[in-house]
Amino acid sequence: MVSRKILIALGVFAVLAIGIGSVCAVQNVEIDGMKFCIPDEYKEDTSLATEGVTNEDGFKIYNRTYFDSSNKMIHISVFHGKDTDKLSLDDLKEPTDVKKTIKGYDGLLDHDKDVGLYFFTYIKNGKVSIVTVEDESLLEKVIV
Repeated sequence: MVSRKILIALGVFAVLAIGIGSVCAVQNVEIDGMKFCIPDEYKEDTSLATEGVTNEDGFKIYNRTYFDSSNKMIHISVFHGKDTDKLSLDDLKEPTDVKKTIKGYDGLLDHDKDVGLYFFTYIKNGKVSIVTVEDESLLEKVIV
């Protein structure tokens, strides 16, 4: 199985490669049936969105990226595939991950100090969601 960090890195690098631009404000969003709440000051960059793109490993991937006026980012990836309904957090755990519960969801929290990002990964309804933020406190706001 493709490493979760590789999927995260691809999403983050796509954001950095394409650039930053804001389009429209949103509050409550649904990504492949998963609900999230984006603070009003963040605007979606629709040029970075992917909608059910299937990668070479057969995962359907959905991505949304939001920026505030100082270009702080919220990135959400939701993916699923043939066997994601059988995954556990232990299957996804990386050595630097810490188990944490946010809004009732057991998940894995990683802080990459080199890039200043927090990653929270959790599984719901056979889908893996990864919320990436620069400010850890945003996780409580974004995850519904």
